Amino acid sequence: MRRTRHRGVTAALALCAALVLGAMGWLTRSVLAAEHDRSLAEARADLEERTRLALWRMDGEGASILLARNGMPGADHPQASREDPLAHLHFEADADGKLISLEISDPAPPAEIANSFNHLQSLLAQHTLQPEADAVLQSAAKTGEANWQALPKSAEHQKKLNSFSRNQLGWSQSRNDTAYQSNSNGVERAQRAKVIDQTLEAQIFAPSPTPTALPTMNPMRATWIAGELFLLRQLAEPAGHIQGIWLNSTRLSERLRAEISDLLPYASLDPIDANASEDPLALVSFPFRLQRNELPKIGHTKPGGALIAGWIAVLCAIAAVALLLRGILQLSERRASFVSAVTHELRTPLTTFQLYTELLRKDAVKPEKRGHYFETLHREAVRLSHLVENVLAFSRIEKGSARATLSTLRADDLIRPLIPRLEERLREVGMRLHCDLQDSAWSSLVRVDAAAVDHILTNLCDNAAKYAAHSSPAEITLSAKTTRRTLTLFIADQGPGIPSAEHRHVFLPFHKSAASAAETQPGVGLGLSLSRRLARSFSGELRLHPTPKGACFALTLPLTKPCDHFTKP
Repeated sequence: MRRTRHRGVTAALALCAALVLGAMGWLTRSVLAAEHDRSLAEARADLEERTRLALWRMDGEGASILLARNGMPGADHPQASREDPLAHLHFEADADGKLISLEISDPAPPAEIANSFNHLQSLLAQHTLQPEADAVLQSAAKTGEANWQALPKSAEHQKKLNSFSRNQLGWSQSRNDTAYQSNSNGVERAQRAKVIDQTLEAQIFAPSPTPTALPTMNPMRATWIAGELFLLRQLAEPAGHIQGIWLNSTRLSERLRAEISDLLPYASLDPIDANASEDPLALVSFPFRLQRNELPKIGHTKPGGALIAGWIAVLCAIAAVALLLRGILQLSERRASFVSAVTHELRTPLTTFQLYTELLRKDAVKPEKRGHYFETLHREAVRLSHLVENVLAFSRIEKGSARATLSTLRADDLIRPLIPRLEERLREVGMRLHCDLQDSAWSSLVRVDAAAVDHILTNLCDNAAKYAAHSSPAEITLSAKTTRRTLTLFIADQGPGIPSAEHRHVFLPFHKSAASAAETQPGVGLGLSLSRRLARSFSGELRLHPTPKGACFALTLPLTKPCDHFTKP
């Protein structure tokens, strides 16, 4: 019944621990998932911010390129293309689409310029339009201007949405929001377009300081024709003429990417239609789209200090509850064993007392047998006194109220007063005590609690009287050996000994079960446990000493000073 109850309590504890650990596991998983999402959102926000900064840099560089090209002389300058590292050719086209370039009019134009001029003629000839449409360059110039005008230069709606988000959620939470980042991209793109537009217009339409300045005209706009990048604009005079620059898109792309190598080292630029005004990764200065070629990077998500502390607290709490429950169950078992054993131990002598005193009271005992009856009553009284003394001493030690009274004396003076009483106890069961106090070891000075040593030796002799009474020879040997710092007393009998399986449990309190007490010898299982605790109370020790026959206990006593001449065991 007791084991079943203990198993039930253990199972309940295990179930509660499993529920707590399961809840902590779920909480940990949720926290780590939330932390991962937060880290991912921050990584995305960081990537978006680096992207916007990269676009600003590239559009800033693109604006400077546009400003320089808008301010350069056109095809009427014989060395315009030679002085422009980003251009294949500077040219003009009349209203009929015929190409004009003074660089080609040179009697000996550079081969590169001549090849570029011929290549451009071939490219425009292959790029046919519908019969009702304008010529290729005129149409491309109009498209480029229309696309630029359609590009948003203001993003008031996105600004208001982001302002509302910051007011409601705060800067940190808004920054990690996808919609906030998308609106920010739109605001930044419109701002870049506005800055470039205002800068170009300020240059083109500024009052001219010289009478030879270029006539009023629109800024050059970038556009793609047959996979090649051009800057084109319509001239006011002569009417219908187109001024253009055939750009080296590869060199231009490399120059722009060089501006962002520290922000996006793996980035590339892809050509796009000039009217991709809604693409957040598109430049506004030139028709390129930024390819970041990287994903948001987050490190390994680790549990925070609070979570680790929580786990430690939970595990410590479970361990503490388990230890407490174990202690309670052990205490319960010890109490049950104690009650059972003491009940049995008290029942026998009390029954003897009741029976013998009743017979003596009624004068039903023959005079010659009265001495035997009184002897039996005395023996049972001594037995009860010894039992009560053990229980009280153990209780004092358990409560921590026991205090050792230390004194310094010779070992033979400590043992000699105890020998008569020990011999008397052994004579009751037909045994004798052998102790040679003439041995030099007994002259050692020890510092011990004499009452505790008396109690220990009494318990050991009482155990020997119980279990080794029928040994051969029927005697107990008490001997002593010294080491440099200790004196060890050996109490050995020639009885059946202690089984090896019991060596680990022999010093446990109440180890003797009620069944053993009933079927073998009287006792409650306190003697050895109490004796070891008493020995340790004055810095001594009691242990089971290995011996080929019987049982041998070694009681170690501390010496008052190191011994220069000691006996080797």
